[in-house]
Amino acid sequence: MLRFGIVTNVDEKRAMVRVNFQDMDGTISYWLPVLVPKSHKDRYYYMPDIGEHVVCLMDETCEEGVVLGAIYSEADNPPERSKDKYHIKFADGTTIEYDRAEHKLRADVKGDVSIKVTGRCDVNCQNQIFIRSATNITIQAPSLNMKGGSPAEGEFEGNFRIRGNLYVYGNIETEGNINASGSIIDAGGNTNHHNHY
Repeated sequence: MLRFGIVTNVDEKRAMVRVNFQDMDGTISYWLPVLVPKSHKDRYYYMPDIGEHVVCLMDETCEEGVVLGAIYSEADNPPERSKDKYHIKFADGTTIEYDRAEHKLRADVKGDVSIKVTGRCDVNCQNQIFIRSATNITIQAPSLNMKGGSPAEGEFEGNFRIRGNLYVYGNIETEGNINASGSIIDAGGNTNHHNHY
């Protein structure tokens, strides 16, 4: 039978909870497992909170059962009201959302993001990529290759532009010309306009 109740205790190690059934004079259940999509080769973990309104499938004596999931109530309202959105809102304010009507994935993380990949990581964007940092952007790799242009041009040959100052700690080699609208000055004070005899 279906029973509706409020979570009173959470066992994080065993992934089990106890539930207060208010329609049974406040009877508190034994420890109940929480239903998850998978628990063998692939494992899913997401526990209800204390005070969460849940639905349970119980036996006739309400001694054995399982927590099927949580439901919204007057105390806990849905964070969104759209049939096109898949939305998760965490207690710290972090949200993850996909809007199938707008074809847009949004992630607003109130903290750090860590992504670790043991293989190759490809990002293929059909439009443009915009990266903004309030402080600094660091790229660390044994080798860094950057190409400008368009995939339609075959080998991404094209222009690569930097707006602002560029500081290089090392040598620069080029297979083409160097054109400068200003002076090129070396450590000895010689410039591209200085004649050597």
